[in-house]
Amino acid sequence: MGAKARLGGDASPYLRMPCSEPVGRTVPVSRDSGSALIELPVEIVRRAVPVPAGAPLWKAGGHWAVWEDGAELVFHVGLQVPEARRYSCRVARDLSRAELAIHPAAWPEGGTLEAPLRYPLDQILSWGLLSRLGGALLHAAVAVKDGCGFVFTGRSGAGKSTISGLLHSAGWRILNDDRAMVFCRGGQWRVAGTPWHGSGRFAEAAEVPLAGICFLHKAAECRLEPMSAAQARLALLDVAAVPWFAEEWSQGILDGLDRLTREVGIARFHFTKTADAVRALAGEAVPA
Repeated sequence: MGAKARLGGDASPYLRMPCSEPVGRTVPVSRDSGSALIELPVEIVRRAVPVPAGAPLWKAGGHWAVWEDGAELVFHVGLQVPEARRYSCRVARDLSRAELAIHPAAWPEGGTLEAPLRYPLDQILSWGLLSRLGGALLHAAVAVKDGCGFVFTGRSGAGKSTISGLLHSAGWRILNDDRAMVFCRGGQWRVAGTPWHGSGRFAEAAEVPLAGICFLHKAAECRLEPMSAAQARLALLDVAAVPWFAEEWSQGILDGLDRLTREVGIARFHFTKTADAVRALAGEAVPA
């Protein structure tokens, strides 16, 4: 079975998988490349692939790990589950091709697979694809006002779902409340929602111009505090997905983050869990 993972496009900014067989997925699936920014051909095969004996480049707990094999990276996902439920993906470092191996025991009768390219592999591959574009995946919420996207970022617990709920109640459009992609299209910085949502379950397949980035800080009163490029660069490293296991992937993302700090306004947003936060962002006076 052949497939392509695509990043970008008017219909969906997600990784898209037009396959020769129906795949079934909760996020949009397109058979047309449209305005996709980048494509990754993925061959899906029925095969059991043993976990390499050597030490991995990177291991994410018992969930997944990556090994190197010459010009390819080999990912094994589901290390904590029975072998028949694991899957493996071999990816060219230059992202020119990939092979996704599904265990024969997991291959359904009739040959139709349900979402073969699924989390966390879809997110991992997005890191590589974004690196080719000088973009990044951020631990962030995205809210849209007057057609422009504002990114609200911070570690878990910073308030991404809280600010998303407040802004949504005030009529803002929320593309996502936990993960956002930032990248350039036609010389303009853009931000897109992703399928990987937070507790608010906001996940819209759309991209808009990027108007600014706010680092969230809970406080007793609301105010915006501008950040220097140096401050923003360090802060972004704390919330961006940087695949350190592959230098060619990580360098593209680091270069993109550096450019982002020079071309997009970035500030700290000290906020309260009240409507005052919405008024502060709208430039209105916050009642004393």
